Amino acid sequence: MHIFTKATAARLLAGLLLVVTSGFAHAEDDLMRVYEIARTMDPEFQQAMATLRAAEQQLPQARSGLKPNVSATAGVDSIWEDSDISSPEVDPSGDYQRLRYGVTLTQPLYRFDQSKLVDQADIIVNRAEITFSFAEQDLILRVAERYFAVLDAEESVKAAEANLQAIGRQLEQAEERFEVGVIARTDVEEARARADIARADLLDAQDQLNAEREAIRQLTNQDHQTLSPVREGVALTAPQPASIDRWRQLAENENLELAAAQLTASAAMTEIDVRRGNSRPRVDLVAGYTGTEQYDRNGQDASANELTAGIQLSIPFYQGGFTSARVSEAQSQYTGALESLEQARRTVSGNAADSYRGVLTALERVKALDQARASTRSALEATEAGFEVGTRTIVDVLNAQREVFNAERNYQQARHAYFVNSLRLQLAAGALSVDELAKINRMLDH
Repeated sequence: MHIFTKATAARLLAGLLLVVTSGFAHAEDDLMRVYEIARTMDPEFQQAMATLRAAEQQLPQARSGLKPNVSATAGVDSIWEDSDISSPEVDPSGDYQRLRYGVTLTQPLYRFDQSKLVDQADIIVNRAEITFSFAEQDLILRVAERYFAVLDAEESVKAAEANLQAIGRQLEQAEERFEVGVIARTDVEEARARADIARADLLDAQDQLNAEREAIRQLTNQDHQTLSPVREGVALTAPQPASIDRWRQLAENENLELAAAQLTASAAMTEIDVRRGNSRPRVDLVAGYTGTEQYDRNGQDASANELTAGIQLSIPFYQGGFTSARVSEAQSQYTGALESLEQARRTVSGNAADSYRGVLTALERVKALDQARASTRSALEATEAGFEVGTRTIVDVLNAQREVFNAERNYQQARHAYFVNSLRLQLAAGALSVDELAKINRMLDH
């Protein structure tokens, strides 16, 4: 059993004060500051930005297949000849050099598959832009979630600290009252046991706070020891429109993840045409220029030049079943994309409904817990008065104190839940913007 003495209480309190005041050396951060840092430092967001830049190159790559293709060739040959012909006019043997060069231009006139690749690339770029817009919205939510998670953990630490300090005071009083014979020894032991439990609760709360601070550090690569809390007395309002079905409809029409899933299905459908196009005729304009120059050992030379131009038609009649298999594969992939789209639709609809209910629940909890703060304080005063006259035990007092601290913690955490669920609702509806974050930021106590 741990013995909780006045000296122990003093050391613990000094340590707690050190933990609490150590953050004062750091500048206080608010939501907007954390967001601005995260926008630059968050690896997930930077990855989304790089993915967008990479996807934007799909379109020029696809268009290049419909543009002229120019190639040049050149070569030098050394030729040795040995002839059996015996004639004064003909050298029976000899060697000479031959230079070959040429330029070929190919301009596609009709390529069905390449045209569909351009259409598909346009869809892919559009999807990448929407996906990046979602990443911007998601960053706003992730910053808010981790910011308020830190505030939640801080409230738990505050409640645990206050509970431990209150128990310490009660233990002192219990020891004094026991010394004069007013209370029994069991009350003192009960207070000491509660102190041990309170210390363990405080350690757990501090561990959770450290974990949440580390989580927000993952976004910014910076420590945030002091975050601005929510100001007292801010007005919290119900979401508009006040209809869960309306929010479902907004999510199904405007959600960015769902829009990206729709474009994924469109790209999969276009892929079917791309693969079918491999069996379509191709028509190209082909023009070329070739030249040769030949030099023998006597210095004599000969040259020839040729300029050609024409229309080339190629028809892939049969490719061993490769094209038909590729088309079947693409059709199955399109079916899978449609199923993924339906899953995304149900998910965003459910997220909108859950977030809407979460906002309403948080609102009701804030109202109820605000009343609970007042009622638990009144109950504590009555319990302490009863303890003084001997009608209530020290256990009753400790329980009443704990209820006061828990009510305050739960009230603050309910307000945090309101803000987070409000942002989740906006994200589900595809309407989340930095303006929403700035609005919440103005409600903080800077």
